[in-house]
Amino acid sequence: MLFAKRSKKIQRNLIDMSDEYLGTEALPPLTALWKNLKEFPKALSWSAAMSGILIVLISSTGPVAIMIQAAKAGHFSERQTASWLFACWAGPGLMGLIMSLRFRIPVIAAWSTPSVALLVTGLATHKASEAVGAYFISSVLIFIVGATGLLEKILSVIPRPVIMAMLGGVLFEFGVNIFRTLPEEPIISTGMILGYFFARRMGWRAPVITSVVIGLILAIISGKFHNPHIHAGIVHPVWMNPSFSISGLITLAIPITLLTLTTQFAPGLAVLSSAGFRAPVNQSLMFSGVLSFLTAGMLGSGVNSAAITAAIGSGEQAEPDKTRRYTAGVVCGIVYIIVGGLGATMLGLFGALPGAMLASMAGLALLPAIANSTHDALVDPQFREAALITFLVTVSNIHPWKLGAPFWGLVAGFVVHYIVEFNNK
Repeated sequence: MLFAKRSKKIQRNLIDMSDEYLGTEALPPLTALWKNLKEFPKALSWSAAMSGILIVLISSTGPVAIMIQAAKAGHFSERQTASWLFACWAGPGLMGLIMSLRFRIPVIAAWSTPSVALLVTGLATHKASEAVGAYFISSVLIFIVGATGLLEKILSVIPRPVIMAMLGGVLFEFGVNIFRTLPEEPIISTGMILGYFFARRMGWRAPVITSVVIGLILAIISGKFHNPHIHAGIVHPVWMNPSFSISGLITLAIPITLLTLTTQFAPGLAVLSSAGFRAPVNQSLMFSGVLSFLTAGMLGSGVNSAAITAAIGSGEQAEPDKTRRYTAGVVCGIVYIIVGGLGATMLGLFGALPGAMLASMAGLALLPAIANSTHDALVDPQFREAALITFLVTVSNIHPWKLGAPFWGLVAGFVVHYIVEFNNK
């Protein structure tokens, strides 16, 4: 499993692996960018291009459905939601494009899906401007972690099972909603579920895409695909001024930062290392912090390393030749930026889908994350009770003093863990 075992070895792997591909790390940045950009057309292969496009297709399904649910929870206008889509796509697109060209390795970036899921509950007790403020704070914290090289130390200090239990609790509602909304559209939802697991059985790389295709076909046949209000054109970003509060810092900013570091950067960079590349750990964190800060006012949900989709672009199936595999990251970045610029068009397409189908898309896309997080939370007997308490408190959705359930879940888990450890001593 990438999450638990590899994340703690990121820096050690970078030092110990003698067969790592270093890319153009030793070259000056501008020289490396120009060299790799100039060689890009000759280096690009069909398999690398298709891998980059596949990553974007996967991100166009469940993750976008989660964002739309969060936007509804925050009562965002159509323009604000389109701006959010733009920021969440253009930021990772720039990061993947520039980092891949700079280091000649397939850097796949993304927005933090767990932190977007956190907003679904967080926006019930906080204003959207507080969420923007939380993303500003989180971007600064992530930049500091990169500048100081503290990622490995943070990962070693934080009880990972407790963090993963909080993540499992945050995502739990999305999994439940697959079946809670099933009676609304039983044919569409059941078809999507069966299609997802059929694709899993066949070993296809993106089972959620199969699920979405089946859902679209059934929605069209049953007349549930509404007339989409598509506005073709470039999105006009909307700026939202941030507001800051203690509850926003504790309930949103700190959990978002911890989730991003532990569930996005740690596994995402570990994927690069396991594929034989020298992962630019600190550079990725700092560049991510800068881009996250620049897009936070446009409702951007942070820019970070991709976790699950990183394997699609960094493995041999993308391109057997390591020296050419960076092109998958470049293609992915370019397509991300193009799709982000058409945020209003995508919003119109998703607005034509039945609500139950959106819920199934979001839940099915998160099934692997729910399974991995709950497994990592409960697999270690030493942390099992603390992780279980964290999970239950997070699922309870309590928010005393305007501090959300994820925060109280962390507190409860830490307290239980140290009580149990104290008694064991």
